[in-house]
Amino acid sequence: MNTTEKLTAEALQMRVDSYGAILAHGDYTLATFATWTKKDGYGNSAQVYRLTEAPIDGFGPNARGRSECALELIAEADHLFADAGHAIAWALTQI
Repeated sequence: MNTTEKLTAEALQMRVDSYGAILAHGDYTLATFATWTKKDGYGNSAQVYRLTEAPIDGFGPNARGRSECALELIAEADHLFADAGHAIAWALTQI
């Protein structure tokens, strides 16, 4: 993913596979992706993002849904989890 692009929940959703999840929780977005690392082998990562833009209600060029709002990474696990459920459980403890 190009780091100069605005990171949104929509962009995260395009990256997730059937073993991961993207969940909205208030002003936060919780993410987990199935991945493999040399250190941990196969498992699920966990990240917590916070909205940096507010949704704009309505229709037209100025409207912006929650999935189109910019996000910033505020927490990321330093290890992998056995599955998406455990990864999201960790993410919930970070907010």
